[in-house]
Amino acid sequence: QAPGGSLEWVSYISSDSGSIQRYGEAVKGRAQISRDNSRSEASLSLRSLQAQDSPRYFCAVPR
Repeated sequence: QAPGGSLEWVSYISSDSGSIQRYGEAVKGRAQISRDNSRSEASLSLRSLQAQDSPRYFCAVPR
């Protein structure tokens, strides 16, 4: 989220083995999301970084 800006959806990974992965238009083709359920970890990597990639990122988990 850029200062003063609105939230923008970036990526999703399914809660099972991570078999379903989705990416927003802003990062499609440049992002890779993964998860390790045994460690309760998820990771999002971006390549070919651009100035607009520098805002703050948030992670959310459904309950």
